[in-house]
Amino acid sequence: MDLFLLENNYTNLRHWVRFIIFTIILSLIVGFFSVVSDNLPYIDNSITVTQFLISYIAVMINSLPMWFIFTTIIGYIFGRTGKEAVLVGPVFTIFAISFYFLLGNFYLNAHITFTFKEQISIFVIWYSASLAGGIIGGLTGYLVKTRPYILLIIPAGLILQLLINGTRSWNDIIGISQNITFCLMILFILFYLLMTRAKK
Repeated sequence: MDLFLLENNYTNLRHWVRFIIFTIILSLIVGFFSVVSDNLPYIDNSITVTQFLISYIAVMINSLPMWFIFTTIIGYIFGRTGKEAVLVGPVFTIFAISFYFLLGNFYLNAHITFTFKEQISIFVIWYSASLAGGIIGGLTGYLVKTRPYILLIIPAGLILQLLINGTRSWNDIIGISQNITFCLMILFILFYLLMTRAKK
């Protein structure tokens, strides 16, 4: 019995260590590229392949649908129960937004200053949104295991993002690339759900 408890505690500890490491690495990447996206220079037709790739990755990561998808992945991988999913999702988003603010302060082009009151207001809004998004995304990731059709929330979010981007986003190569990626993601998820239904 003691051996069983010891093994169970070790498994549980390993689970949370993996979660912390994964969360720190992913949230650091998300925070970094989100800052890069906010400080991208004007992009014209003379853009190099390297500049395109960096800009594309940064803009993609710094979109609300991708933040939500990352949170969903966290909930799917590390949410062993609904309660855990509701916990791990917000932990990731809080880490990510914290890295975003921290790295933004050290970014060379982040020269805009805010008053103390404005900073508090920004923190309250973004941390509240991150907390809410983390809870929903984490729970969505957990529920996908037994209810695949909950994935429809992602295409809905992607379509909304395309509408927000508007027609102007089709005027430059980065905007076009992001929009095409979103459309492909919508089609892939719908195809996956159709295949899942067909198997049943």
